[in-house]
Amino acid sequence: MYTNSDNIVALATLVGKSALSVVRLSGCDSKKIFQKLTKTKKNPLPNHVYPKYIYSPSESDPFDFASIVYYKAPKSFTGEDGLEISVHGGVIMANRLLETLFLFGARQALPGEFSFRAFKNNKIDLLQAEGISAIVQANNSVDSYYLLNNIKGGLSKEINKIIKDIN
Repeated sequence: MYTNSDNIVALATLVGKSALSVVRLSGCDSKKIFQKLTKTKKNPLPNHVYPKYIYSPSESDPFDFASIVYYKAPKSFTGEDGLEISVHGGVIMANRLLETLFLFGARQALPGEFSFRAFKNNKIDLLQAEGISAIVQANNSVDSYYLLNNIKGGLSKEINKIIKDIN
């Protein structure tokens, strides 16, 4: 079962050869994890891109150069503090980053857990959460077009209008 009191992390891009791998983290320790990961004492400003060397706690040399964005609650997808970290692509850097974030106290997010937190924190409604899940599974552009409307809240607005008209 999902909890809301810890830090979760997940790879946001496909595993494999690519220019970048993106990892997302959500939770109350995001700012501290940013500081540990970058070996800086300065607090990150929200919504700024920080090009930084990133470090494992067991090594003095950085293992990659990353772009990191810090999101401050409630202005994030989940409604919590969060990080979006872009490292060099391929399996090695993404795995090193995930392993490092686990050492800093984050855990692997369960499937749908980011959307669950967004729902729980009133950032999206249930239809939007279902739309996100469905668009990930979509097999054609027509489906994705209509599912994006659900994610934007189109279906929810129509249902609320009908409910208002009935009352």
